[in-house]
Amino acid sequence: MKFLVLYEELASYFLTCLNHLAETSDCTILLYMKKVNPVAPFDFSDLHKNITVIEREKISQEEFIHSIKTFVPDLTYVSGWMHKPYLKTIKQLRLKNVIMGFDNQYTGSLKQILGAIYFKLNLKRYISSAFVPGASQKVFAKKLGFKEANISLNVYCCDHKLYAGYYDQTKNQKQKQFPKRLIFVGRYVHEKGIDLLWESFIEIQNESPNEWELWCVGKGPIDPISHPKIKHLGFIQPKDLLPTIQQTGVFILPSFFEPWGVALHEFATAGFPIISTPKVGATEVFVNEGKNGFLVEPNNKISLKTALKKMLSLADKDLFAMGEESVKLSAKITPEIWKQSLLKLVHGV
Repeated sequence: MKFLVLYEELASYFLTCLNHLAETSDCTILLYMKKVNPVAPFDFSDLHKNITVIEREKISQEEFIHSIKTFVPDLTYVSGWMHKPYLKTIKQLRLKNVIMGFDNQYTGSLKQILGAIYFKLNLKRYISSAFVPGASQKVFAKKLGFKEANISLNVYCCDHKLYAGYYDQTKNQKQKQFPKRLIFVGRYVHEKGIDLLWESFIEIQNESPNEWELWCVGKGPIDPISHPKIKHLGFIQPKDLLPTIQQTGVFILPSFFEPWGVALHEFATAGFPIISTPKVGATEVFVNEGKNGFLVEPNNKISLKTALKKMLSLADKDLFAMGEESVKLSAKITPEIWKQSLLKLVHGV
């Protein structure tokens, strides 16, 4: 099978799934991507020999079209329907078996309603299937005109082997002494709730001083706040996270807007209790309220502080037990399940 992938900002977790597909199937993959985002400069050097990755900006439109014609794909995956050069190519070459991946949660907004009408009139005939992460996105896929049989879930999956390995390497140590550190992983942008998290954490420290710290992994346009109990680690490649995972205990992602949030799956796999919001799509699969974490109202400091205080007051054994529940939930999506979900759209089984 020849698999063409037209991607926007490639992340390492998607490449992990492609590697698994190449390793376990007779599959050659040609992947086009946008230039690496400097805010999240993932390393894409660990490629299976059957995968070729090309930055779209480095070749002309003519070279792009020629390479696809030469490749003759049996299957095409396109990330979203907003990148006009990709859509133009799909229409121009009449590519077959085109699967569109997207993570937009259905909200019923006027923009989505009008967008669905436009899609059905102008694009649907060129795209055969939809590959989405969860239930809310599946609702949107149906609004776009896709039938049940032509929709698959599980488009996003973490590097399950890597993070399960982190869990195996740290569980004994954490069972003996649970690390009293929260960890946030993501871009420093308002919609991630990072500034509200800083404010809430500092207020709790002022009201009831305790031993807990907050470690933040990532970078972005919001300047890091300075506080003796808040540590900023910058961007860290997933393969280099072991020392940080060893020293932290609870994952927190208080986003106001997060279509899915693969980082939440990653840290569930690594055995972390979780604090997040229902706006993070991945919570529908990986958070069981009260069992492995707490959900808070988005953009609500009182709700966030309440959950933080509850989590910080738990005994080590209870925190560890919540992490164990996270590990169980994390197995709901793996690279093998991702592969089967993709192939269902190809073979109809």
